Amino acid sequence: MIARDEYIKARDRAAGMFRDAGLVISDTEAKNIEVADFGLSNLSEEGGLILSLANTERIAMRVMALFPGQSTPEHWHIGFDGYAGKEETLRVIKGILYLYLPGEDNLKYGRIPEGKEDMYTCRNETVMKPSDVVTIPPGRKHWFHSGPEGAVFYTVSTLAVDAKDPFTDPNVVRKTVIPDE
Repeated sequence: MIARDEYIKARDRAAGMFRDAGLVISDTEAKNIEVADFGLSNLSEEGGLILSLANTERIAMRVMALFPGQSTPEHWHIGFDGYAGKEETLRVIKGILYLYLPGEDNLKYGRIPEGKEDMYTCRNETVMKPSDVVTIPPGRKHWFHSGPEGAVFYTVSTLAVDAKDPFTDPNVVRKTVIPDE
């Protein structure tokens, strides 16, 4: 849950991050930035800011911002109704993005939110800098953490159905709740 004023401040901050990264976004697009707190009510530590540029039945293109030191909770993209699940390609535009996948534990730079060690099981760290690209296959657990200046990155994928994505943390709620709505 997130208060309306916090939502607006976060949305406006993300729009500024996108523009500082060289993206041209309209005022309407800026107002459509999704502030995802994942129902955890701790946006500064766990969340993500998402601007959907395209979302069809075949592809999705988004740009995401993470505030400095912010993590997006561990999740994966499952298949359903004959669909194999979302394949996602990330490309960093600005800042440093730490990507975590299953594999050898080499976590060095990122930070798991305190008390959430069981909710962030992937510890194989990939340090992504501007122009770095990684593709994540369907069904593979992953999470993100941003560097000290935050991170802005593209995510281009096959069909995106966020409401179906499972999260390791059972407390995650995919749709942001604003109490006055």
